[in-house]
Amino acid sequence: MDLGLSPEQIRNGLLSFIFIAASLCLRAYAQAWLADRLGDRTPAMEGRLTLNPLPHVDLLGTVVLPLVCIFFLQPRLEGIWFFLAWAKPVPLNPGAFANPRKHYLYCLLAQTAISVLIMLVASLLGAGAYRMDPNTVMLVMGVISINACLVVLDLLPLPPLPGALILVNRGWMREETYLSVGRWGGLIMLIAFQVPAVQTLFGFLQAIAALPFVLLFNVLKG
Repeated sequence: MDLGLSPEQIRNGLLSFIFIAASLCLRAYAQAWLADRLGDRTPAMEGRLTLNPLPHVDLLGTVVLPLVCIFFLQPRLEGIWFFLAWAKPVPLNPGAFANPRKHYLYCLLAQTAISVLIMLVASLLGAGAYRMDPNTVMLVMGVISINACLVVLDLLPLPPLPGALILVNRGWMREETYLSVGRWGGLIMLIAFQVPAVQTLFGFLQAIAALPFVLLFNVLKG
């Protein structure tokens, strides 16, 4: 099937997919690692406490949807502003935590922390690579853009995203509301992101999340 894409766009799109999949798997590992540290052995027993990407891959969320978003919506590595993607959910047993509600939230936010760390590492290593080959700037911006998108998605106050669970923990959202709305969260996002105003707002939030790391990269690369 001819997608009407140039070889460069196909190459960039595949690189985008690799970066998305790698980021998702690292985020899942971070959740499993923190859960294990906090006393929940469930992820380890389920084979999720590993850097091997295969146990973390969800066919729809890690493969199909990212490829659709990349090649049918925005086949440019440096221009990714939104995509839907997820790894296979990490099995957690909140009852194994000393503080079930708080530690469960920490585990969910571990993936956000990893995305921030990935952006930081991309800025630092990318600055050095840029001095050897300026063309690497596209790769650096791609990694930052992808993980900035993931960070914003994490923090949206929409169940079942971690941002909504923060509201539950603060007493600003009822747990029943979180559970009932969470069943439709994915569909709500798909519909909402068809609205231009929502797209603009999300792009703005993504730019804010990426800005510190873009500035750091620009300062270090000289």
